[in-house]
Formats: sequence, structure tokens, C-alpha cells
Amino acid sequence: MREETVVVDCSISASWYLRDEASPRAENVLARIADGTFHALVPSLWWYENVNVIKSAQRRGRLRPRDAATALFLLRELPLETWDPDKQGIAGLLQFTLAHNLSAYDAAYLHLAVSTGATLFTADSDLLALSDRYPCISGR
Repeated sequence: MREETVVVDCSISASWYLRDEASPRAENVLARIADGTFHALVPSLWWYENVNVIKSAQRRGRLRPRDAATALFLLRELPLETWDPDKQGIAGLLQFTLAHNLSAYDAAYLHLAVSTGATLFTADSDLLALSDRYPCISGR
């Protein structure tokens, strides 16, 4: 069986370690990444976003310090390929931000999915609003 290439944004990955945000869809994505069915790509900013979510969740009492460390360990152990844009990639990123009034963060996920032919898994409302125009966006 051939693996499918996917991009996962922080709105999906945060639900892997924040139990109150857990969803069957996100759990399925995690399982398929872990078993190799999905080849997962993430932009480098994904790591920073997740560290920030983990830090904020710990400070707000949503994660105990031990659980915060476990969450980061879980993410680090996943077979993820991190994408760093080159100079041309940055130009493409700017085009997505301007064309769709997206933050550079959201545009990074969409640009990566479009440029690699991957499916983008997200729960982000700004990205989901573009799913009619970009069939690569999966909100299901």
C-alpha cells in the first residue's frame, strides 16, 4: 500500500495532547502517521506553535508539567518531515497570504499542501473557509 502525503496543522496536533480538544478525526490522523500510512509534512513553524500551546496549556492548568513533557516527547517521536521554505517558497507564501488574507502561519500550511500535492488536515476556520477553492483542505 502506498502512503499518502499529508500536512497537519497545530489545530489538529494540539488535540493529540489536550484531552478536552480530542477528536476521532485527529486521533485517526495520529494513528495513520504513527503506522506509516500517512507521510506527514509540517512547516518548521509547527514546532514553535506546538511548544507555545503546550506552554500555555501548562500555565493555565490544562496540562501538568509531566504531561507537557510527555506531549513534546510524543511529537518528537513521530515520523514527521519538517519543511523549511527556501527563498522561492517564501515568495509563494507571500502570494497565499495576500490572495486569501491569511496569516503567514496559516498560509504556510496551505502553501505546503498545495505545493506538494498533500492533503491538509486542519480545524482552523480560516483555512476551512477555503476548502471549496482548495480540495486539498480536509475538515472531515
